[in-house]
Amino acid sequence: MFWQILLSVGLCFSLLCGLLIFFIRFKERVPYYIIEHQKCICLLDLAVKGRLPEHDWHIFIGMGVRTDEQVEALREKCAEIDEAFCRGTKLFEGRPCVAFSEEGIKQLTALLDEWRHKANYQA
Repeated sequence: MFWQILLSVGLCFSLLCGLLIFFIRFKERVPYYIIEHQKCICLLDLAVKGRLPEHDWHIFIGMGVRTDEQVEALREKCAEIDEAFCRGTKLFEGRPCVAFSEEGIKQLTALLDEWRHKANYQA
């Protein structure tokens, strides 16, 4: 009886240690989105023109950017604009593209100008 309890405790302990080692070794590796400043400018330009595919927009605003704080701040601003000023989608060349209200386009234009200035300044 004593040996069975000791064996059960030992097996449980070994199992827990094995799980701990597994989770430490294979930590949750969340995919992250890498996007360059020039691609941000291109996305904003297409959004202002009403030609930005809905899929690209939702990927941009939906995935966190851990590699660049400036891009992450832009992504958060764009998500706020999307929440407040997105009017759904419209078709452009057979693809659904994001449509914004006039105020949303103004805010996106301001962000686009700011990012173009940053790109010219850094170049």
